[in-house]
Amino acid sequence: MAPVLDLSQLKPYRATIEVRYDNAYLLWDRAGQIWAKLNERWPKLAMVDANPGMTKFVLDDRFQMVVQLDKCYVIDNRASSTLADFMETGEILVNCVTTNLELSKFTRLGFRLTYIKDFADKTSAAEFLIGTKMMAIPEGKHFNIEGKVLMPRYSLVWEGESTGIRSILEVQSQKIDLEPQIEVIDEIPPFHVEKHRFIYDVDYYTLQPTSRGQLNVKEWISQAYHLIKRDSKVFFGG
Repeated sequence: MAPVLDLSQLKPYRATIEVRYDNAYLLWDRAGQIWAKLNERWPKLAMVDANPGMTKFVLDDRFQMVVQLDKCYVIDNRASSTLADFMETGEILVNCVTTNLELSKFTRLGFRLTYIKDFADKTSAAEFLIGTKMMAIPEGKHFNIEGKVLMPRYSLVWEGESTGIRSILEVQSQKIDLEPQIEVIDEIPPFHVEKHRFIYDVDYYTLQPTSRGQLNVKEWISQAYHLIKRDSKVFFGG
């Protein structure tokens, strides 16, 4: 029997909460007000970019926060298994944006979660996904190539009347090369590394507008996270 994937085999990697709304032109007047309020809460908040349609800040080299005319989002680049810090940060940002931009409804809510499992090479990573037998993999010589599958990807979208989910299981390889300038090469040696990963990327989202009074950010993320942990097995071949 083919092995069945389980979330316990994977590590939480990145979490995102995104809230979309109709163009909020008050952003042109209140962007500074929003970030001033958030800076009171997080004194270490650092600006990355700011222009009339988009402002971007980072916190603790971990959270990326963006406010745009039509959406705002928080990305946690070191997501924990509880998502506690992420949920608190997302709630603070969304509530601040909602209040200052005087939003009455949201056109889309999205919660995206990425899990990873690292491997020594891309062949091992590919075999991990192929071994589940979720995909039909041809054997033998094809296109005049006696080869092997190295970057498999399995994806589907599952939608109901009010919510949907996009599920992707794939293998990725990434090469990181750091070549310091010649003036500092004695202090900072060249750095080269390759990462080979199995990735489970799942995006849970709404298909209908949500009123301001209906949204409790922590509760919504918590519910979505519960559903992902409970039902991901149906996308894992289980």
